[in-house]
Amino acid sequence: MRRRTGSALTIALSAGLVLLAPAARAFAGEVELSATADGEEVALDGTLTLQVIATLATKDDTGQLLLPGFRDFDVVSRSQSEQMSFQFANGAPSFRRTTVTALALTPHHAGQATIEPITFVLHGKNYLTQSITVKVLAAGQTAGPAKRQRRALDPFDQPPSADPGAGSNDELDPFHDLHPGSKDLLLRASVDHDRPFVGQQITYSLYLLSRINVSGIDKLQLPRLDGFWSEEIEAPQQLTGEQRVIDGVPYRAFLLRKRALFPLRAAKTVIEPAEVEVLTGFGMLFSRSNARRQSQQLTLDVQPLPPGKPAGFDPGNVGEWRLSAQVDPLAVAVGQPVTFKLIATGHGNVRDLALPKLPAVPGLRAYDATSTDKGAIEQGQVTGTRTVEQLLLPQRTGELEIPSLTMEIFDPVQRQYRTLRTEPIKLTVGPALAGSASALSSVDAQQNLLGAGGVRPIRLRLSQTSVSPPPWTRPWFWPLLAVGPFGLALLIATGRARKLLASDPERERMRHASRAARKRLRGAEALFGKGDGVLFTAEIARALTGYLADKQGIVAAGLNREQLSRALAERGHKQVTVKRLAQILDECDRARFAPGGTPKATQEQMLQRADALLAELDRGRKEAA
Repeated sequence: MRRRTGSALTIALSAGLVLLAPAARAFAGEVELSATADGEEVALDGTLTLQVIATLATKDDTGQLLLPGFRDFDVVSRSQSEQMSFQFANGAPSFRRTTVTALALTPHHAGQATIEPITFVLHGKNYLTQSITVKVLAAGQTAGPAKRQRRALDPFDQPPSADPGAGSNDELDPFHDLHPGSKDLLLRASVDHDRPFVGQQITYSLYLLSRINVSGIDKLQLPRLDGFWSEEIEAPQQLTGEQRVIDGVPYRAFLLRKRALFPLRAAKTVIEPAEVEVLTGFGMLFSRSNARRQSQQLTLDVQPLPPGKPAGFDPGNVGEWRLSAQVDPLAVAVGQPVTFKLIATGHGNVRDLALPKLPAVPGLRAYDATSTDKGAIEQGQVTGTRTVEQLLLPQRTGELEIPSLTMEIFDPVQRQYRTLRTEPIKLTVGPALAGSASALSSVDAQQNLLGAGGVRPIRLRLSQTSVSPPPWTRPWFWPLLAVGPFGLALLIATGRARKLLASDPERERMRHASRAARKRLRGAEALFGKGDGVLFTAEIARALTGYLADKQGIVAAGLNREQLSRALAERGHKQVTVKRLAQILDECDRARFAPGGTPKATQEQMLQRADALLAELDRGRKEAA
């Protein structure tokens, strides 16, 4: 894509010209202009599609699109669509007008052809796209699929790949087979590889496409990812949309989730649809409603690792890995420990990685090894480092060699098995310093090896002692033996009595608050669908306010919504939980005065939301504690 972005001239006003500011803002605005061809090659008897997108940060001005003369092409068709979007930015409303112009072009001659820059005029200022160069093939030839225009790391512009060894940065376009028609709100799931190898990372993305105003996400239900090891890549806390055009229709695309999946077994695997509940509209200014959407089902064909596995290969060693070894220090005196480190780093699931073990080295005593893992996300790829540390103790002087270690891996990018090797390490061991533990006799040196680590050897000293009668033959032994059990029983009885006498009714009420609230919800469930919506909503309100009074010490009946929100925030509850509580209490109040009663579907939804809200309040209380 070739894009040029510009902004209209902003007039700087002094303090004396403040009254002219509204007129200056009326003529200030941002224009985003782009022109994209659907290929870099086209046959002489073929057709090339040119798409021009102009986005204005205004609702009143439309501007003018000026097309060039097209010296190398003929325009055979032209279509145009327009969309207006509205959103709040920093507390103020903002409008965006997007115009999409699609042109079908046929070339005049074979060879190199140029699409001249497109001009867009707004308030007397010109905005230009860059020129596009296209290779025109002879009539009858077909442009190769590899010549399609691509943008690195952009899942919206890249075509699907069925090659399981494709590069990890080439994502499947989540909208390549999407024909939305007249739908205004869509939920779309995608993976960047549909035929991965076992243990190879694939990226699962979930997008919300909207042509209407989206104010928030109320509930998101991700599918169960059975058969995969899963790692979170992105979980946006705020909705941030990007402009996308699908089948000539402009949409706002919101990324909801992105996860890294590692298949655990070879088989055809189905990822079930995800569900989301979307809040649309902006309350007082526009009608606000809820909409539930479901994504499509995804099917993956997980491939087994190819034949020809080398001896010693571990199935968990899949990825792009590097192996290194180091010893610190490289020169020591005999009896002084050194640290051996074996480090594997790269892309893949580090938790499944199996590193080689250090064999026995003559002249070195090896202690048990310890392993540590570190993981991170880099450019959408899961990376990790596993470090194995081992303490080695030289037992003789001279030059000792730690041999080269090998590790067999499968590289899914290169689609082949590879052998990683470390370099052999030379360790120089000198004689012990005079007066040190290593300069003593061999027996003392072996004992003092433990002393160097802080453990002293056991030394026996014999002396004569007199033999006295055993204690159980004494008259005081048995009464003294009974003192312990009798005292313990007395202590337990005293503690229980103290608890019974010191029971706190307030503490008991707090302990049973959740049980009492859910009992009231079961009472509301018994009234579900029986026509009496007033009693149903009243029971739900009593369940929530009763829980607040018993567990939180908040009497909701005497507080307005602002005071109630402040009290809950002071107790450590999240803002979204406080907002949901206020919303459901308001709905219960409105239901008391609704002339037609509460519909059955609305009752069922209120019951589910109240049950989930109780769990959130209880969890927030524990976290605050």
